[in-house]
Amino acid sequence: MRTTALVPEVIVAGAAIALLLGTRLLPRRRWLWLRVGALAAVVAALGLELWLGAALGTLFSGGWQQDRFALFAKAALLLGLLVLVAGDLEAGDQDASWSGLPLAFLVVFGGMVAASATSLVGLWAGLELAALAAIAAAGVTARDIGLRLLLVSAVAGGLVAVGFGVLYAMAGGSSLAALDSALRPSSVSLPLAFAVLLTLTGVIIRLGLAPFQIATLEGGLSVGPLGAGALGGLLTGVAAVVAARLLSGLDAVNLAWAPWLSVLAAFAMVLGGLRAATATSARAIVAWLVVAQVGWLAAGLAVHDQRGSAGALLVLGALLLAAAAAPALAADENGDVQLAGLRRAQPIRAIALTILILSLAGVPPLAGFIGQFAVAAELIRSSVAWVLLAGLLGSLLALFGVVRLIRQMYLEPGPEPPGGARARGRSTTSWSPIPLAPAVLVLLYSVLANPISGLAQQGAAALRLP
Repeated sequence: MRTTALVPEVIVAGAAIALLLGTRLLPRRRWLWLRVGALAAVVAALGLELWLGAALGTLFSGGWQQDRFALFAKAALLLGLLVLVAGDLEAGDQDASWSGLPLAFLVVFGGMVAASATSLVGLWAGLELAALAAIAAAGVTARDIGLRLLLVSAVAGGLVAVGFGVLYAMAGGSSLAALDSALRPSSVSLPLAFAVLLTLTGVIIRLGLAPFQIATLEGGLSVGPLGAGALGGLLTGVAAVVAARLLSGLDAVNLAWAPWLSVLAAFAMVLGGLRAATATSARAIVAWLVVAQVGWLAAGLAVHDQRGSAGALLVLGALLLAAAAAPALAADENGDVQLAGLRRAQPIRAIALTILILSLAGVPPLAGFIGQFAVAAELIRSSVAWVLLAGLLGSLLALFGVVRLIRQMYLEPGPEPPGGARARGRSTTSWSPIPLAPAVLVLLYSVLANPISGLAQQGAAALRLP
């Protein structure tokens, strides 16, 4: 395999460096070109990944591999970055936006490293790079939040490192192939179960950074939209990629982790739906809908077979599209968009936000429902219907919160502008088409569900699950 397969990674890393240098070397009046260049870099990386990534093989003596799983994971991460950068076009020349944009590229670069990793070292390096970059992006607009999340991330990183060390000692090697060959069903023991749960706990904390943010910081309104998209969208996707790769090497000892992961998945589904139903702000509802979707993703991985993992990958693709873009649509310069009267003030934004939250809630026939339906079918087939019942309960609760949010946007009158009816008559309506970009991608994901499902099945098969 040729090293040209690394061109997408080089573009993403190079774009991050170029953005960092450009904001310091170029005058502010030319910064718009940097943002356009960033968007072009993502499109180029995505196109080259779909083209060059079709070739299968390894590099660096087997330390880096390109398979269908890596192709699907990298394409999904780049799509998430695409909608994040496109949504950032409306941020103007805010310093926080410019500081967070290159960090978002580094999050995706870490995810691309993890997607092609063949060893525990590669998974750890990709996950840690992504986590540090996402937390830094969140800390740009809220330093106190960044410091708290950094502490949580340090704990998670320590758990993953210790767990990986124990697994390395037990398997006699750091490669995922060594794990798969050395750990058999007869290897299940208390020390092994402890090591596996320790490792997965660290990864799950990465998946839980967004709910941690919402639960402790009054909705996370201090975090800018770009930081929230990188933290709750891109980093969540990277953690899911790492979990899928890791569990493929631990499938033979699934008794040590599958029941625990099923319980966590059911808990996330119900908790996400319940908090979405009771949340009062748009950004809080979005964040808790993401938690519920992560629960469906974890449920698919807990099935530990090809069809369950394929369903999890479908959830992952839809999740990245919506979770990366929704925080920007649900926030304004005051931190949380004024929902009442939004359809009159910004009708395109209202439509786009509606499509994204309906997808996150799993409403048919949108992208989120496609993945949930695939996972639900595998839960029934695997005789773990109790997880499906928890998921359906969470979805019903989440739908209540989504309906309430949509009612505010379309049925409640907006606040009276200063000056009364005369000022209201002079008020302008924003018809900016930029917010529609992620919604269109979500709709395309739904229309192209059949070929995307086929690619997800190929990606799951590349994990060599039964």
